[in-house]
Amino acid sequence: MDEAQLEKEIAALAVFRDRFSRLGSADSREAGKDFKLEKDDIVISTPPKSGTTWMQQISHQLRSGGDMEFEEISEVVPFLEGSMETEVSLDRDQRFKPRLFKTHFWEPLTPKGGRYIIVIRHPYDTAVSSFKFMEGWMFEPGEISLETYVAEHFITRPKPGGILHHLASWWPRHADPDVLWVFYEDMKEDLPAQVDRIAAFMGISDTATIAQAVHKSTFAFMKEHESQYNELPLKRNRNVAIGLKPDAGMNQGKVRVGGGQQHLLSDRSKALIDEAWRTICQPVTGAASFAELRLAWKAEQSEK
Repeated sequence: MDEAQLEKEIAALAVFRDRFSRLGSADSREAGKDFKLEKDDIVISTPPKSGTTWMQQISHQLRSGGDMEFEEISEVVPFLEGSMETEVSLDRDQRFKPRLFKTHFWEPLTPKGGRYIIVIRHPYDTAVSSFKFMEGWMFEPGEISLETYVAEHFITRPKPGGILHHLASWWPRHADPDVLWVFYEDMKEDLPAQVDRIAAFMGISDTATIAQAVHKSTFAFMKEHESQYNELPLKRNRNVAIGLKPDAGMNQGKVRVGGGQQHLLSDRSKALIDEAWRTICQPVTGAASFAELRLAWKAEQSEK
């Protein structure tokens, strides 16, 4: 990339980061952080673009027996730190039990007293997915390259917002009885097995309910209902406020076949992510890579 192009991208990135910083409010984050959980509440905690929506769908289908009567999934699984932006009160009655919430908070900021489903995904795939989610909504296609996005935003976000800090903060609790640790890649490889694990954690054993949850959490089913998983409330309420057109990103869904796009990352981008892993995650997990962590976790599970 020549110097002139890089300068253009850095300027576009500054605009994007300003928009992104104003997407949520401090008051909304404080309300989420201070929310009082009940002991049976379940919080889905993930880094962004790591399977949050997928886990919202699975857990809601399990607890509801197949309910699809919602405009967008955040109506029925509220966003802890984004309740004011989505206009979904955290205190509103939830039609089904247990109550469910989603968050991207790292562990220290997450309200205590409930139960937690943690979903983790390979950081290479998360980087690509994050870029594709923002491109066409927060910035125009071609304004910022994937390599610049990774180097100047993805791995440099402050500690509470970084995906690797999220993973590192929750890992010490991964074996706690009130925590269910799930790898996104395991959901892709064997969805029924992971839905079984989630159902057991939620105290659900009815086979018909579980089978229906599997069906309604497949890529094919969710793609047919893609408008229900597109962050519509957030975009509708915040686009203009952060300087975007009212319809920005409205036709941009979140249901994609995850993974398989690591080849889009340059060697430099992968090296930057790998170095961040060694700095942030390896001291906590003991694993030199995401793949090594996943293998170690599987070995741990087989011993139980």
